[in-house]
Amino acid sequence: MFKVTEMSKIAILGPKTEMETVIKALYDLKICHIIEHKKLDELDIGSPLEKANTIARVLVKIRSICSYLSIDLKSDAEKETENADVLSAKNLEKYIFKLDQELESYQNEIKEANNELNEKLSLLKSLKELEGLDIDIDSFFNFESLSYFIGYVKKYEPFKKDLSAITAKFELKHRQFEKNALIALFIDKAFSEKAAKALESFEFKSIDISKLIGLGGKPSGHIKKLAVQISILENKKKAADKKTANMKKQNQELLAQHERLLSEELEKAEAPLKFGATESSFVISAWLPEKKLSKTAEILNKKAKNRIFIQQMPVGEKDNIPIKLKNPKIVKSFEFFMNLYSLPNYREIDPTFFIFLSFPLLFGFMLGDIGYGLTTLVIFWLLKKKFPKAKGFFNILVFASLATIFFGAIFGEFFGAEELFGWHLPRLISRNPEHELIPLMAFAVIVGIIHVNVGLAIGFANVLKAHGFKKAFMEKFGWFFLEAGAALLALSYTKIISISPFAGYILLTIAVIVLFLGEGTKGLVEIPSIFGNIFSYLRLMAIGLSSVGLAMVVNNMAEGFFHSGGFLIVVGILVLVIGHIINIGVGLLGSFLHSLRLHYVEFFTKFYEGGGMEFKPFGLKS
Repeated sequence: MFKVTEMSKIAILGPKTEMETVIKALYDLKICHIIEHKKLDELDIGSPLEKANTIARVLVKIRSICSYLSIDLKSDAEKETENADVLSAKNLEKYIFKLDQELESYQNEIKEANNELNEKLSLLKSLKELEGLDIDIDSFFNFESLSYFIGYVKKYEPFKKDLSAITAKFELKHRQFEKNALIALFIDKAFSEKAAKALESFEFKSIDISKLIGLGGKPSGHIKKLAVQISILENKKKAADKKTANMKKQNQELLAQHERLLSEELEKAEAPLKFGATESSFVISAWLPEKKLSKTAEILNKKAKNRIFIQQMPVGEKDNIPIKLKNPKIVKSFEFFMNLYSLPNYREIDPTFFIFLSFPLLFGFMLGDIGYGLTTLVIFWLLKKKFPKAKGFFNILVFASLATIFFGAIFGEFFGAEELFGWHLPRLISRNPEHELIPLMAFAVIVGIIHVNVGLAIGFANVLKAHGFKKAFMEKFGWFFLEAGAALLALSYTKIISISPFAGYILLTIAVIVLFLGEGTKGLVEIPSIFGNIFSYLRLMAIGLSSVGLAMVVNNMAEGFFHSGGFLIVVGILVLVIGHIINIGVGLLGSFLHSLRLHYVEFFTKFYEGGGMEFKPFGLKS
């Protein structure tokens, strides 16, 4: 529980003729974390299996088809493949490439229909704009001595007046569109520049009618023909879309299943890239749990018909040993915090069990209310059932809710109230700001002293295991002397106990000497930090006081409405419900984050190095 899984390092040697068999066996066992081989003069990096390129090519096609058809591979990959209609490799390749060609033809049909459709719609828009002007389309293109302008102006009448002042040799058609007017101006080329300047002053925006060249006649005649053509194109596009949808429906399960199978096959085929290899043999280096070593060796030898050689390798100081945590089922959910922060290194204590004990307690200290705890317990229990993938996280919050109920009983609080149906709730410590808070403050500091010193004790054990008693004593025991000396001085000067302060000064002097010898100047500089860490636990009281304070305000407001009677009773109920929902939400967030901070900052810094590499067995999906 306090130690990570003990690992063994092995080397598997064999002829290349047995390599594929060994890869398959390792993949099925899902127990070996393969060490990536680095190229050496005498041992090159292995090459992927011959089938790797074919698998990769088919896999790319499948993923491309799935992407276009919006097939959710992640969701479908969770389905069992035992009953799947699995095609042979040869048939699968043919089928996928035929499917790809079929899909490509549908894509082209859709693309062509879209392009034509966009052109027709653009043409239709231009024709509809011109329709109201009642002008033959030829009018724009068949004159050599005239210039034309077509587009929108902000104000038609003032523009016409300005244009008339330039020349009388023009023809002007217009159609009003809300605030703007569409105009078609035909004017003698000699006055076209002046007309352009006049148009500019009325914020003229031209429209493009170049696509209408060659059409001739009135726009209305073309509009009817275009409507028919657009309808045909839309039907063509719908037909291609329908064929694509049918393709998805008929192949969705097959594609998802084969994507998963081929992904696995590709992982196996590319595995030799992590091996060492000569022209005729291969070498695999791997980590595996020590308890699994003999059984794994037995299975591999059996599969390879004893044509391979498996050797247990010595573990060096510089070996980066992968980490596999081993905790009881009840504690396992709290590995979430280690994955969130950093895994322990192989030679230090796994603190998951300590977090299992302390995280809910610190959380419960802050939120501490029987009503709040019962509410969050029900919510997180239901969420755990609803979202099984997040079961571990909600387990943590269920434990935290139980601790909230426990501390609620200690503080005698139910939704911020100290009375329930006229019965005064018993309590050991009060969090009511109107009462004496010194006991609560002392309780928070005591919790801090215990938590920090547990961290120091774990740190002592880590150094003891790694470097022996002398180094552990010099690095960690000085802090215990320091705390004891400070405590004696405080008790002596406050006359809580009758003792000479001299004893405290002696302990402090010993602490300073030991810390200097153990950690050098760094140890002396960090002396104030130990007290800062302990007093940081006063936040347990502060967060709790803010929570209970807000709950009391909500209760008092609601009580005022209840006393007023009538409709205001409903308002009072709403104030209670909404107020406590907000307070619970804020309390959950604050309690979770501050409890996390106390672990990562105040607790972990006393012993934790971390930086462990996760154990990832070959073949096991994360």
